[in-house]
Amino acid sequence: MPTATLTQEDTASTTSKNATLRLRGAAASARSKKYTQPTFASKEDERKYQKERLAASFRIFSKLGFDEGVAGHITVRDAINPHAFWVNPYGVAFDLMTVSDLLLIDHDGNVLEGSGKPGDGQIYNAAGFAIHGAVHAMRPDVHAAAHSHTTFGRAFSVLGRNVDIASHDAAQFADTVRLYDNFGGIVLDDEEGRNICKALGPDGKGVILRNHGILTAAQSVDAAVAYFVRLEQLCESQLLSDALGSPTSINQEDIAAVFAAHGGEDEAFFQAQEMFEWIEQETGGDYKL
Repeated sequence: MPTATLTQEDTASTTSKNATLRLRGAAASARSKKYTQPTFASKEDERKYQKERLAASFRIFSKLGFDEGVAGHITVRDAINPHAFWVNPYGVAFDLMTVSDLLLIDHDGNVLEGSGKPGDGQIYNAAGFAIHGAVHAMRPDVHAAAHSHTTFGRAFSVLGRNVDIASHDAAQFADTVRLYDNFGGIVLDDEEGRNICKALGPDGKGVILRNHGILTAAQSVDAAVAYFVRLEQLCESQLLSDALGSPTSINQEDIAAVFAAHGGEDEAFFQAQEMFEWIEQETGGDYKL
C-alpha cells in the first residue's frame, strides 16, 4: 500500500519549518496566563492588597492541612512602615482568618494596628514574633515569611539534616534551603530568632528547623507560600525516598539549569497564583472582610 509523504510546503501549512519545542517557563515561551507582580497607585492600595493576600494565605494553609492548634504564623512587611509587619493574632483559626483580624506589630513587639483576640495572655504568638521579627529585621530584602508545624516538615526536621538535591523539585531550591541544627525549645527570645535567621543566611529561601519544622522567606507573601508548599512536599518525598533506599543526587550543572529556569521569585509568585485563585473560589473572598 503506498505511503503518503509530506512535502516541505505541506508541513509549512501547519507549523513553521524552524519550529522549536519549548518548555513552559523557557525564556521565549508563552504562558496561558501572564501572572506578574502587581503595581499600585498608592502605598495604601499596596497595604490593602498585602493584607488580603496574607489572610488568603492562612486559608490556603488550612485547606492544605498546614494548621495545628495555635501554632504557625505567616507575616508580611508593611508597605507603609517597613519597620513593622502584619501577622495573625493568637488563637484565631486559620480557616476563619480575615483581614480585620490581622495585627501590625513593630520590631519591638508593639501592636500598632488591630486589637486581635487575646488568648492565654498573648495578643500574638510570642514565638512567632521572635522568629519573624528577627527575619524582617535582619533580612530587609525579605517581605514575607511562613512557618507552621506541618506533618512532613516536622517529621523530616527530627533527622537533623538537610534535604538532598535528588529531584527536579529539590533542584528548584538548589542550595537555598538551609539547616538550623539546634533546638532551644519554644522560641521566645530574640537571640534564638536571630540564630534562626543566621542559619537562613543572606539569600536563603527556606530553613529546616531541627526538631521543629520548616520556615520559608521571600519578597512577597505569594512566593513565601509557594516556597513553603514546595518545601513541605519535598520533605514528604525525601522521607519516602529514604525509606526505599539511597536517593541519587543530581549533578551541579543540572541543578544550576533547573534553578535558573524555576528557582526565582517570579516563578514562585507564578506558581502561587493557582492556589490563590483556588482559595478565592472556595471562600468567595470572605477573607477580605
